[in-house]
Parts: sequence; structure tokens; C-alpha cells
Amino acid sequence: MALIEEDLILLDTQATDRNDALSQVAEHLHKDGFVKASYREAIINREANFPTGLQTATIGVAIPHTDAEHVNTAKIAVARLQQPVTFEQMGDGQPVAVEMIFMLALKEPHAQLTMLQNLMTMFQNTEVMNQLIHAQTPTAVLVILNENSIK
Repeated sequence: MALIEEDLILLDTQATDRNDALSQVAEHLHKDGFVKASYREAIINREANFPTGLQTATIGVAIPHTDAEHVNTAKIAVARLQQPVTFEQMGDGQPVAVEMIFMLALKEPHAQLTMLQNLMTMFQNTEVMNQLIHAQTPTAVLVILNENSIK
């Protein structure tokens, strides 16, 4: 079963701030039953305490995630924001203008580590990140992700 599905790829999402962006993506996972009602609040709280923003060579990204107890079915939702919103950089708390969110709803700790490693490798590839930010459809985003071991 694929972790990322086409209907979990949100393009040109309008968000007023970090919590609005996180809420919208979390609600998208919740409406399909992939996560519990507690997931949205848990992801917002965890992001406040353990920031996941990351400035890549091309764009700011965030990889919010929370405990498996809030997850029903392992999935990853991707949101490309119409306008960047400010997250804090993981590690140092510096502001990052985030344009893409990769929200992890995973049940197995080792799966989370593997996915984070795969995402970090992809984030270092400037060409791939440019493709993602300019992709016209969820299908195009899905193909790019699958080609880079994000599936």
C-alpha cells in the first residue's frame, strides 16, 4: 500500500500561518480516516516544541510528524503553499519561509526514520526540488516523489 496517494497532494494551498497550514493538511488526512481526531492538535503541539522547518538550497520545507498513537493508517500528505508561511528551522529555531509541507502520519518508528532519510536525500537535490515546486498536477508531484523513493 502506497504511503502517498494523489488525493493527499494539495497544490497551491492558501494558509495564513504555520498553524493554519498544519491544520489544513491534518484535516485532509483526518477526513479520509487515516488519522484520529487528536492528530491535528498533536501535530501543532509537536511542531511548536520540536520544529521541523528546513531551508533547502531552493525552498523552505517542513516535515511535521507526531506520535503513532494518533495514526490509523500510515500515509504522507504533501502540501505546496500558494504563499510561504514561517516555520522554525529544526535544530536552531531560525525562521524558515516554508513552501512545501511533507506531513508524516506513520505508525512504525523505523519507517519514520527511513522516510526522513529519504526525504533529506531528496531535499538535497536542487533539480528535484525545482520540479516539485513547479509541478502542475498532483499526478506530476506523485511521479517525482515515487522516482525519488518517496512512496
